[in-house]
Amino acid sequence: MNKCIQWIKHLLSKCISIFQYSKIKSSDQNYQMSQFSQVEFNPDQEIKNNLKVELKNENYETELATQDLETKVQSQNQKLLEKSNDFDIQHNQIDLSKAREFIQNIPNQDLKNVEMLTEIGIQAIEIFKTQLEDCENYELLENNQDEFAFWIRYYETPEKFQIAQMRYKFTLNTTIQNYISFMRDLQLQKQLDSSVDQFESHYSDERLQINYLRYKKILFMDPRDFLYIKYTKFIEDDTVIEISKSFENQDFQPYVPTNKQTTRAILLLSGNFIKQVEPNKIEILTFSECNMKLKLKPAMTKTASKNEIKKLIKKYRDHFNSIQ
Repeated sequence: MNKCIQWIKHLLSKCISIFQYSKIKSSDQNYQMSQFSQVEFNPDQEIKNNLKVELKNENYETELATQDLETKVQSQNQKLLEKSNDFDIQHNQIDLSKAREFIQNIPNQDLKNVEMLTEIGIQAIEIFKTQLEDCENYELLENNQDEFAFWIRYYETPEKFQIAQMRYKFTLNTTIQNYISFMRDLQLQKQLDSSVDQFESHYSDERLQINYLRYKKILFMDPRDFLYIKYTKFIEDDTVIEISKSFENQDFQPYVPTNKQTTRAILLLSGNFIKQVEPNKIEILTFSECNMKLKLKPAMTKTASKNEIKKLIKKYRDHFNSIQ
């Protein structure tokens, strides 16, 4: 652009010189008109050509700048996603294909086989870490710093079900111990989440829970229910991981059955990495992969999914703020 301005100045300088020269030659009218004709109808071709080149170069530079901006935006989104992993997670050596095999497998287990269900929970903790390290191809839908950040990506099963993998990060004004107690109070969870129809505990010890959760019809989804384990493990005094994973049992019956047609959804793997960042503040990074057995396109569900989670987190936040 600077070169373009210089050529324009050069053109103006020539015009001024011609006018001055014409004034000096005013006694010769034919000569004066000849010079004006030369300026008006025969412009300096070299200047014209160079102006075209400069403008063309300027357009090209603008296009490059636009492409560079788009690249920087994508890079910033990726860095933002990677920023969500600032939770002191040790590098995991588990092969991602093995992790994927574990996630996709839904074991068939006896509810009384606590030892085996506990072993599944221990394995799920390690697999969960691999999912926190996998940051590629997520779409950032919202980022309000530590208030709430949400990423999502999808894949499709052979049955054409759309599986959402969600990552979200948020904070709560509480302690880890208070949070764990809060999450174990299933009736309180039901009160806070109006979409829950039934929430039952079928086993519970210090680390392992066996839960049954049934949802009402909400938005684009008919009633769904889950049978799953929840396993909790302290990594350090100020850091805990809790995971949830579905399992199958043909003989299982909820304490409170329903006469409505309900689809058994699959919690492939869901978990929270929780860290006490201040005396009365925890930071939670969640990964959730769930087969709700829906075939709706991602464009129809991703924003609704984010908004539902955001509303529930607000209820959690309001609860803890109310008991300060």
